[in-house]
Amino acid sequence: MDNRLKYQPAREHQRFIAMHRALVLVDTGPESLPYHIMDISESGLSFRYLGQKLKRSVIKEVSLYHDYELIVAKIPVQPVSDHRLQDNLVPVRRGSVSFKDLNPNQQSQLERFIQNYTEAPLPIK
Repeated sequence: MDNRLKYQPAREHQRFIAMHRALVLVDTGPESLPYHIMDISESGLSFRYLGQKLKRSVIKEVSLYHDYELIVAKIPVQPVSDHRLQDNLVPVRRGSVSFKDLNPNQQSQLERFIQNYTEAPLPIK
């Protein structure tokens, strides 16, 4: 049995806790709903949602909002993980995505979103 700790490389970008009303719209079609952003960095985000697990194959892009204001539109993403947080009658889940191939305008808007709509940074692991 190997008792050594597994090496985990440090994250490339610092993650920040999102403010209340910082939302992500996962574009899954005409019935898409916004979800609450839990934390965000320049390389990706995690969000909280209710119900059944989202199909990874339909998560291709997201848009970032604060209240009803669109801040960053149609960011291409790749799903990273999705797991259950609470086992209630209606399951609470946490989904995570990484951003990919942002254009310079999207990168600038994302940086502004992080600056204006996040609170404390999360500890670096």
